[in-house]
Amino acid sequence: MGIKQIVYGRLISGRMHSVRTVMAMFDACRSRQRCESYQINQFNIIWKVAQENVPFYKEWRARYALPEKINDLSELSNWPVLTKADLRNPEAFKRTDVPEPSGRIVTGGSTGEPVRLPSWGDPIAGVSQVIGRHAYGIEPGTTTFLLWGHEHLYGTGFKRKINAYKRRFKDWLAGWRRVSAYDLGADAMHHAYRVCEKQCPEFVIGFSPAVLAFVRHNASHVGEIKSVRVVLCTAGPLTAEEKSEIESFFGAKVAMEYGSVECGVMAYTRPSDGEYDVFWNTHLLQAVKEGDEYKNIVTRLTDCYVPLIRYDIGDYLEIDETEAEDVARSALHVKTIKGRPSEMIKFKCGVSFFGALIGDCVKQVSRIISSQIAVNEDADILEIRVTANGILTEDNLAIVKNRLCLTVADAGKLDVRVVQVEKLFTTVGGKIPRVVRI
Repeated sequence: MGIKQIVYGRLISGRMHSVRTVMAMFDACRSRQRCESYQINQFNIIWKVAQENVPFYKEWRARYALPEKINDLSELSNWPVLTKADLRNPEAFKRTDVPEPSGRIVTGGSTGEPVRLPSWGDPIAGVSQVIGRHAYGIEPGTTTFLLWGHEHLYGTGFKRKINAYKRRFKDWLAGWRRVSAYDLGADAMHHAYRVCEKQCPEFVIGFSPAVLAFVRHNASHVGEIKSVRVVLCTAGPLTAEEKSEIESFFGAKVAMEYGSVECGVMAYTRPSDGEYDVFWNTHLLQAVKEGDEYKNIVTRLTDCYVPLIRYDIGDYLEIDETEAEDVARSALHVKTIKGRPSEMIKFKCGVSFFGALIGDCVKQVSRIISSQIAVNEDADILEIRVTANGILTEDNLAIVKNRLCLTVADAGKLDVRVVQVEKLFTTVGGKIPRVVRI
């Protein structure tokens, strides 16, 4: 074994011990009753810290007459919900029992307003990732290619340079090659292909839009990178057609990771059917009925500086309707992550639809690489922005518009524009939101 492998092994030895401990607990707690009992206990531990030491939760408890502890998860259905707007008042979450850490987490800002929270790190997130990837036969040290982009977390000035060097050193130890996911243009994706081809990775990780752009810009090379065994996509759901497209390009299975900057890693798909298993030891996910949809309300069950209790992360879940009562208490698994309420577009004229519908419209033109919807709902303006291989013709753009009019009732009431752009709007975290407001 070389020095590189020895150093890397020592760096992750503590994590692997935690992985074995958590997997043993999963084996022991196979019944819903035991899982929920564990979650109730962890919730009460976190809630005790929050109500005693966090001004926001002290006020919460008084205002809503909340109990000191719960005895059943169903009791939480009467509790208030924490919002992103609440988290933008940092003084309200400044704890009285411990010093405020110097570290910060910054959400991607898909709504245009990032949330910045003090944080002392989350080592358990790495444990959950190892467990989720293990199900696909991917272990620490597997040769990995990343289409990634978290440079906004590196800081500024000299600190930024140091953090960038640390990241490159850790990547070298782990056998990773990293290419930015911020630029999804043809030149950048062709360069990414050359890096990936030269590396011959077994594992590919990337933001969902970046992986799709990689595949589509390099469609002439389908099936040529034969080393890849698994492609892991994060930062946004994929349709069944998009997953199939990626799997056909790499000749490998697609896995999905569900998480967020503020909540950490919450779930991984399972290889057998592509549905999500929730890390119930670290997160309590509750599927709350909202109209015809189920909204994900999250409580973090691990120690973090800012406790997240009944947090509206902004996602819809698809569940098995026969399990609605169970998942309202605790969703131990979900069928898929559908998307965000912010992607429900409602125009002043009365036209409304879910933003994911646009995917069906743009796929009618094979040269289109990626898309985004820009809307002004008060002015009834809908602009479909697309990037593509080469210059699209007026006929290409008309196909997208016509498909929209066939799919969305009363779309003729809208000022619909289909425009080709060089780049789509990206958040500070490198994500491409499906819907932006203009």
